[in-house]
Amino acid sequence: MKRPLTCRYICFDSPLTLSLGRRWLVLLLVGLFCATPYAQNKSKEEKKDKAPLFSGVAVSADVVGFAMKAMNAKFANMEVSARINLYDKYFPVAELGIGDCSREGAETGNTFSATAPYMRFGLDYNFNKKHNGNRLFGIVRYGFSSFKYDIGNPTFTDPVYGTTGPLLLKGEKATGHWLELGVGVETKLWSFVRLGWSIRYKKRISLKYPDGGEPYFVPGFGKNDDNCFGGTVNLIFDVGKTKKKVKTPPVLPPELTPEPDKESEN
Repeated sequence: MKRPLTCRYICFDSPLTLSLGRRWLVLLLVGLFCATPYAQNKSKEEKKDKAPLFSGVAVSADVVGFAMKAMNAKFANMEVSARINLYDKYFPVAELGIGDCSREGAETGNTFSATAPYMRFGLDYNFNKKHNGNRLFGIVRYGFSSFKYDIGNPTFTDPVYGTTGPLLLKGEKATGHWLELGVGVETKLWSFVRLGWSIRYKKRISLKYPDGGEPYFVPGFGKNDDNCFGGTVNLIFDVGKTKKKVKTPPVLPPELTPEPDKESEN
């Protein structure tokens, strides 16, 4: 008696279906067998290329700030920084500087002067996965400065009463906090000497000052405003290793090198 051609027979029990099923099973097993060594080799290469946890330290200086001070600019932020390299990916950074400003208002004739230190702390994240000496950074910073400033004008006109007289506010105290977000690029010049650029957006968190007069300049931040942009050009001295040492077998001198077995060669 012939077996009826049911849906189950056509879908599962057909000789043609069984033959195709065996072929797909064989192809799947062959693919898995070939892919396993490739995945293992790729994993070994990634592990071999991974930088060690402690990959070095670096110190740097922002040459723009020192150049602005040398050219007698109205204000300048002169700073140095130090950082730690973790896995050639995470870079905790501390920046310490001195902000200097001496300015006379063109409209009011008021003079403003301040010279005070500031600090920034944060992290650089390297987006470049290759350890080829070039780095593309994402930058996050928290900045802080507690400073004193002077405001003066020998012929100050009171905007309310219209009277004229000398104005002298000396040693006014202020405290500023802000955040910085930016991007940076760094490249190797020679040996451990590197050059880096950064562009940063600065957002003021708070600024406390007395009622006498608002400061024109905040050390480390720049011109007093709710937000501003800044940049750095850093000369960097970077000491460290970004690649793990690969153990190589010792090279024996010729007299200790075993000669190949001639019988086995024949």
